[in-house]
Amino acid sequence: MNKGFTVEVSSRYEGWWRYNVALMCGCFDAEERRTGFESVASHIADVGANLPDRPADTDSGRTVVLETEPCDHLLLYIYVVPHTLPAGNDIDETEPFEIDVTIAYAGRKVTKSRHRINQWSGASIELKVGQEGTR
Repeated sequence: MNKGFTVEVSSRYEGWWRYNVALMCGCFDAEERRTGFESVASHIADVGANLPDRPADTDSGRTVVLETEPCDHLLLYIYVVPHTLPAGNDIDETEPFEIDVTIAYAGRKVTKSRHRINQWSGASIELKVGQEGTR
């Protein structure tokens, strides 16, 4: 079991495969000194690829996971970047979809949040999370 933070980002959206996802976080001690940095990415295709279908080797329900060393708190950045835009051209008819962000510390869930993602532009999300939850 990881003794630091575990961050999981997932979505039930059927078009989740159309997005590259990057997680980056700084790890800090109680005095706000950075003690580490972690990152992970789920890269499906280059931006602008406009793939006609989900690649066969891409799980439709993928979860992106980042793990850290033990620390007091972290500053997390989540980037959701479309590489394939929606098939239709009407932005008003293309509803945002949701991602779930679950964060645990030493195996104990400390927070879970849901974020709406614009299908055209993606999103940048910043979260500050301590061992007891979102700060």
